[in-house]
Amino acid sequence: MLARPKKHRRRAAAWALAGLGLLAGASAQAAEEASEGRGNPLRFSGFATLGLAHNDNATAGAITSFSQLKPVQQGWSANMDTVLGLQLEWQPLSGTTFQVQGVARAGEDMQPRLRIAALRQQLGHGLSLNLGRMRSPLFFDSSIAEIGYANLTVRPAPTIYALTNSVAGLDGADLHWRLNFGDASVLAQVFGGRYDYTHRFNNFSPALSADASLRGMLGFSLSANLQDLTVRVSRTEIDRYVLRSEQVSQINSGLDQLSGALQQMALNPQLPPTLQSGLQAKAQGLDALRNPFDNRPVYTSLGMDGNWQQWRLLAELTWMDPRNDLVGRGTGYSLTLARSFGDVTPYLSLARLKRSSARLNTSALAPSGLDPQLDAGLNQLKQGFDRAQQFADISSRSVSIGLRWDWRENMAIKTQLDQIRTPNASTPGPLAVPVLPFDNKLQLFSVTLDLVF
Repeated sequence: MLARPKKHRRRAAAWALAGLGLLAGASAQAAEEASEGRGNPLRFSGFATLGLAHNDNATAGAITSFSQLKPVQQGWSANMDTVLGLQLEWQPLSGTTFQVQGVARAGEDMQPRLRIAALRQQLGHGLSLNLGRMRSPLFFDSSIAEIGYANLTVRPAPTIYALTNSVAGLDGADLHWRLNFGDASVLAQVFGGRYDYTHRFNNFSPALSADASLRGMLGFSLSANLQDLTVRVSRTEIDRYVLRSEQVSQINSGLDQLSGALQQMALNPQLPPTLQSGLQAKAQGLDALRNPFDNRPVYTSLGMDGNWQQWRLLAELTWMDPRNDLVGRGTGYSLTLARSFGDVTPYLSLARLKRSSARLNTSALAPSGLDPQLDAGLNQLKQGFDRAQQFADISSRSVSIGLRWDWRENMAIKTQLDQIRTPNASTPGPLAVPVLPFDNKLQLFSVTLDLVF
């Protein structure tokens, strides 16, 4: 799909969005007929953001997710935030609802993506079941990350959301149970399923793509909703997170060739037994390095959204354990403080993600001392793995100041200045960095018009 000529991509996007537009017209007519008792109830809604962002860094691009096709390079661009989403709901029976939602982003050439295609069934006693494709439940704001109007800021901080934004949905099922206590409620959710997407490796020029496959996703969330406070905790475990690309195949092929050469050398009867066993152990170590990006991540989030008079505080703590020694664990937080003055709300946001040191064991790539050609191949692979560990480090921190103006009903204008830093010039963080070292400080100025309808 990424290989389509640009003309065909735009045509596909135009036809898809036009089709959703026709559904919109049909839904409006059907809704009018339903009010007169002549049809089934349909409801059309949508959201949109028209945004421009300016990047001052010539060595790094800005992204909202690792599936974004076009980063915001130096200068002005609409690729960061511009998005159009359309949703159709049909309720053929009381308690039964079908939902379809399509989204097109400027950063992906406005190619339409199916975000929701689900059946929601009320089961009674506060229980409801969703089957099909749903929005991602991983973090506090994952389900509304693309809906600019629903976010106080221009966007959830990519510092902690870039990775989970890539997992935009869930194909499977979730079960909700809501219990009301007057003005308060508790919502429990369990979910499971799978998801596929295209992961972009921006550490190459041009950038490369990999097929990402998540299998065995299981998780839960628990939310408490009070009059002026919402608190949510969630945990998701993924049994298999598989990345496949031409480059991964080349790595595996190189490892297989070197492992085979070592095993062949170990068959030489003239070698001492200790050296033979050492070569065999080295070959096994190479086999263990196959598919180095595969992992089994666990995502945990604790978030809150509180209001006190004109003040608002949003906070979230996140933990990501990929159970993969190349990637390393990540611990993050985001904090936003805002104060409303009528329709105008200035805010300040801080976010940080820190990765623990990767511990990938590459001792099997040490020189053998027996064959110069073999040792050259081992050294080449070791350099590749060392570079991969550098680019896998998504540690960063950001400071953002912004202003939101709710100038009309269901419409808001926002301006925001972000300063994003990574730990050093050899750590790309959540930035599109093709060459190391680079200028590890990026300033992004954004202006957006958000609306829902």
